[in-house]
Amino acid sequence: MKVENLPTAIQAHLAGFESDGENLRTASCADVFLYTHPRRQNLFLKVRGTRTAPQESDLLAEKTAMSWLQGKLNVPRVVCFHEEGDIQYLLMTQIAGVSGIHQDAKRDIPHLVRLFAQGLREIHAIGVDSCPLDWRMERYFVWATDLIDAGVLDGQIPNGETRNVLRDELDSIRAALPPEDLVFTHGDYCLPNVMIHNGRLSGYIDLGYAGVGDRYLDFVAAYYTIRRNLRHEWIPLFFQEYGQELDHAKLRVYQRIHDFAD
Repeated sequence: MKVENLPTAIQAHLAGFESDGENLRTASCADVFLYTHPRRQNLFLKVRGTRTAPQESDLLAEKTAMSWLQGKLNVPRVVCFHEEGDIQYLLMTQIAGVSGIHQDAKRDIPHLVRLFAQGLREIHAIGVDSCPLDWRMERYFVWATDLIDAGVLDGQIPNGETRNVLRDELDSIRAALPPEDLVFTHGDYCLPNVMIHNGRLSGYIDLGYAGVGDRYLDFVAAYYTIRRNLRHEWIPLFFQEYGQELDHAKLRVYQRIHDFAD
């Protein structure tokens, strides 16, 4: 996206920067562009329509998370957040390194898995007393119910059924939910969202779902990403390094929570 086509508020921070125009978007609905400068730190710009995929977090939530985490965790610094009509723009600094799924990061898989586990311990150790972001289950159930009522999840309804099938599934999850073990959670703790630089974990990105919640919200994502990107055999090492035995029954409940609005 050319600088001259962006809102004035964003252009003001991009003087002298250039982009090749490649959209680096992955699984989310936000467009992502890299801007480089010969003498300054590279910047990333995320652009998201607020009416697109309402089940996904918006960029204001990510901006709030990154701002609150400054000085607590190595995350991008917010340069500018701007809304214009139903479009959000989030300009932030680039974290040094490559993502955890890059071939350079995967050259030593045991080391990568240990880094990945140590990173989650670091995240979960952050104090939550002043955290403005809430992903406790009561908040989740309100959010999920609103999605059902708005028709956002209608595509998940089997033929011949009504939205009540979604409400029944939500009630079933609530009934199976064990007591919460609240920590600060990343919200999407997968290998593409950790950065590796010179053999060390250099930072964390994509924090739109971060906030206070049960640590199993992150365990579900970590379990899945290791199985998908590294192979199932590395999962025990992850939880051994994290320092907690995995409760498979609880993991299954949180997998249902993860899948419900996915």
